[in-house]
Amino acid sequence: MNALQETLNQAVKDLPTIFLENLVSKKLEKQGISAPRALCKKLARHILSGTGEPFQYNSRKYSGNFNLTFDQTDADEMERAFARFETDHLSTILPKIAERLSKSVLKDLKSRWPDEYAEQQADLAGFRLRLEERWGKPLGQLRMLLTMSREWCEWAHNRNESLEKGKKKQLRSILIRLLVRGCQVTDEIICLLENGFADGAMARWRTLHEIEVVAAVIAQYGEDIAQRYIDHQAVESKRALDKYLACHKDLGYGPLSAREQKKIVKAYDRAIAKYGPDFRTDYGWAARHLKNKKPTFADLEKAAGRAEMRSYYQMGNDNIHAGIKSMYFRLGLTDYDGLLAGRSNVGLMEPGQNAAHTLTQLSAIVCISDPILDDLVTGQMMQALRTEIPKSFHRVDKQLRRDDNACKAAQNGPQPIK
Repeated sequence: MNALQETLNQAVKDLPTIFLENLVSKKLEKQGISAPRALCKKLARHILSGTGEPFQYNSRKYSGNFNLTFDQTDADEMERAFARFETDHLSTILPKIAERLSKSVLKDLKSRWPDEYAEQQADLAGFRLRLEERWGKPLGQLRMLLTMSREWCEWAHNRNESLEKGKKKQLRSILIRLLVRGCQVTDEIICLLENGFADGAMARWRTLHEIEVVAAVIAQYGEDIAQRYIDHQAVESKRALDKYLACHKDLGYGPLSAREQKKIVKAYDRAIAKYGPDFRTDYGWAARHLKNKKPTFADLEKAAGRAEMRSYYQMGNDNIHAGIKSMYFRLGLTDYDGLLAGRSNVGLMEPGQNAAHTLTQLSAIVCISDPILDDLVTGQMMQALRTEIPKSFHRVDKQLRRDDNACKAAQNGPQPIK
């Protein structure tokens, strides 16, 4: 933020004035003048301006002319004052100076913020317009795909709600809930892509992939695993309770009531008694059907037939955690050694095409489990659109990299023939 740097620079520039004020005050006292601080400050600033013009000060208390002479001795005194300040006082008064400066700098920054923010918003509007001009076609197709999925999900939900109570199945209800969340996450991905956050979009695709894998496993094994998935809330609530009790004092929060804790523990004990000790693990709801006492998400991917997406899933992990890979590899950069602290119009292809692929699979899992003609038609339309989207993203990405190479070549000038 340029405004912050400019204000800090101004505050640091005032330090010589402060030292000169003290020297001016001493010289005036020698002439019998007990000058107020404001006068000394004005004199110091006038001297440092280097104009060489006489200094005029209108006051009823002070009249007449007086001269201030500065020689090498004065310069040496100021130098010694700086040295003493640095060695004897800086470490003790620096926090106080920092506190005082922070208040004045923040005040100045607040006064300048409306103009700074308006400039940022104008820049952002221009960026979004340029991004839409370049990526508008594939982004538009992805928006269309999301709209189709939402409407399809609404049809499935309405049909499920119209069933009599005894005919409603937990399987159908939980799959619809998974699709609803998948639609929301896809909307988040689109929002990030529209605003130039490809790496953030990839991180959100990771969540969409997890939702689709869970839905695929539940759909594959049916009603029993759907009930286990729902009942696993007791395990997750108990885990959350344990973590809260371990840190609530450090956070300054009070504990949960004894009644609430007892309720959570009771539900957990009931679930473990019903499903066995393997149920307490992260994916314990799938342990019995996967024949694995402690299944991992990678095991779920294999069971769902989605193991081929593992490398993309790892890319999404890199954008969530603080591993070293994420410090250097960014989708939003064309240069591995570059730094990216904000938005970029680069790298939208991978998260965009992955979102289209995963949302289509999730929609089909949920809405074609008991299809009517409308479901089959919608499924075919989504599949056709999903096939077009990666091609559209690829074409734009290819042209963007051509433009980037041409821009770099123009900046570097003609290269010698080797």
